[in-house]
Amino acid sequence: MEDTMSSYSFSHQFYQRWTCAPEPIRAAITQELKDITTLLQSDTPFESFEFQTHDLDAHIDELYENHEAEQAIAKAIADKQEQARAAAEQQRVKEAQKIKAAEDAKLKEEAKLKEEAKLREEAEAAQKEQEKNATLAADKRNDDKSVAAIEINTADKANSNNSITDNSEKNNTQSVATENPTPNHKTISEHANAAEDHTVDNDSNVKNDSAIKAVNDKASTAIKLALKDAKLSTTHQELIRELEVQIDDYLSEQMMLMSENLKSWLRAEVIQNLSDQDKSQTNKES
Repeated sequence: MEDTMSSYSFSHQFYQRWTCAPEPIRAAITQELKDITTLLQSDTPFESFEFQTHDLDAHIDELYENHEAEQAIAKAIADKQEQARAAAEQQRVKEAQKIKAAEDAKLKEEAKLKEEAKLREEAEAAQKEQEKNATLAADKRNDDKSVAAIEINTADKANSNNSITDNSEKNNTQSVATENPTPNHKTISEHANAAEDHTVDNDSNVKNDSAIKAVNDKASTAIKLALKDAKLSTTHQELIRELEVQIDDYLSEQMMLMSENLKSWLRAEVIQNLSDQDKSQTNKES
């Protein structure tokens, strides 16, 4: 009997089924084999021997039922855990999608605001450039008008001064001819007094004559004042000096006005450029 059992070998299918069987079932079968081995011993009384498991088939069926019930419970628990895990994962994905959608909407809104700000800045810059060009054009027109007015006034005054000079010369000539129809009738004392008065006048006007000569040397080529001191009387010289002073005052006033206009324009341009630079620097920093 022992030799027969020792030479017995299990098949591969039995080994797979045995290893896959639940532990309580394998333990019950093992105990049944031990009881059979004990019963086969020669010193074991057959009449009094009892198996530990009275009905092995019923016991194994009960063990299988218990195992299947435990497996069902474990599967239910696993399924429930899987469902919970899947729900949690779904909730996490949903929350992540919601967060991403919110971030995308925020980025889109920020990009929209930046684009609107850029368009506003470009529109403001274009408007300022247009206003600047309009101001420059207006200043240029005003400067051109001022220069034209100065040229016209200078020409008018020059024509007027020439007319006044011509009329004065004619009047003085007529007056001298009327007052002195016979110049040889003066007495010696009258000639002496006249010569003395003429000398005093000439002495007092030496500096003024020098100033007139300096002004005439620097005059524009468009206006030539040809003075012939030898043929001009003191009255005529004084009249010319008075007219020249008036022209100098007028030109000085116009040049001062033009200077103020240019200073105002320069100040406005510098302030505008500095303001644009500050705004550009602020936008870059932001």
